[in-house]
Amino acid sequence: MTTLKHSILSLTIGLFSAIFIGGCAADAAGVDEKTTAEAVSESGNAKKGDYGYEMKDLRLVSGEAVPAADAVTPDGRVAPEEVMRQANAKIPALRACYAEALKKDPGLGGKVIVRMHVEKDGSVSSSRVSGGSIGDAALGSCLAKELGSMTLPAATKGSLEVFYPIELNPSDLASSAPSGA
Repeated sequence: MTTLKHSILSLTIGLFSAIFIGGCAADAAGVDEKTTAEAVSESGNAKKGDYGYEMKDLRLVSGEAVPAADAVTPDGRVAPEEVMRQANAKIPALRACYAEALKKDPGLGGKVIVRMHVEKDGSVSSSRVSGGSIGDAALGSCLAKELGSMTLPAATKGSLEVFYPIELNPSDLASSAPSGA
C-alpha cells in the first residue's frame, strides 16, 4: 500500500511540475529527457540535436496507453507522448520485421536500440541501430527504417535526438495483433 501511495504521489508531483513549469508529462510517459550533450556522449557521434529523449522499451504487443498530451509542448519541443503515439502506430510494421527475422532464427530475442535524429520540421533525417543485444543486422536495419519513417510535428525548440529501445520476445508475435493493427 505504501508503494502505491508513493507511486501516486510521484506521478501527481510529476504531472503538477510538468503542467506548471512548462514541461510535459515525460516522467509519466516513462521518458528520460536529456540534454543533447548527455544523449550524444552516451552513444556516439551522430548528428547533435538541441534536446533528446530516451524512451521506455517499446514492446510489439498492445496494452499500453499513451498519456494524453499536445503534440508540441508550450516551450516548442515535440512532446515525448507524440513520439510514443507514432512509434505505437508503427508496431504492425515492426512486427513484420521481427516475424521475418524469426523465420531464420525462431529463438531470436532481446533488445535493439534505435537512435533517430529529428529535424525542426519534424522529419527524421537519420535512423540507425545504436545498441542492444541482438546481432541480426537485417532486423536492426528493418526496425530502424520503419521507425525512421515517422513524421513528427514541427517544433520551434530545435532538432531532437530520440533513443528508442525495442524489446523483442518471440512470444509477443504469438500474442494477438495490437489494437488498431
